[in-house]
Amino acid sequence: MKYNGVIESKLRIMEQKLDDIESWHILTFNQLQDSSLMQNAVERALQVCTEVMIDISERILAMNEVAPLSSAAENMKKLQDIGIISVRPEYENMVRFRNFIVHRYEKIDLEIIYGILKNKLFLFREFISEIRRS
Repeated sequence: MKYNGVIESKLRIMEQKLDDIESWHILTFNQLQDSSLMQNAVERALQVCTEVMIDISERILAMNEVAPLSSAAENMKKLQDIGIISVRPEYENMVRFRNFIVHRYEKIDLEIIYGILKNKLFLFREFISEIRRS
């Protein structure tokens, strides 16, 4: 299916945020822990990336005449069910993470943020690739 320019524009926003995160060269947990500026920047960049995923999932479902479901995680699962993206529970977890940082902002565990930085950023790039291939 060919998607509109809005989706491509959103994918580029996500790529820019990922490039930003990588350019900050956060190599250790202590680097992140010692800088509230870096913590805030990383949190916001990850939030924007997940917002983009949510927006794109809603747009693609609408373009496929599928009514949005009751949660962003369910919408992500629906994209998997209709074959737009591969089945990856991590995608659903990523949008749940967004809800966590938006609604429970006072209790964000920095180790979770660091874990995403070190082990999960590639998932955003895989999402981008899958959307572009679909």
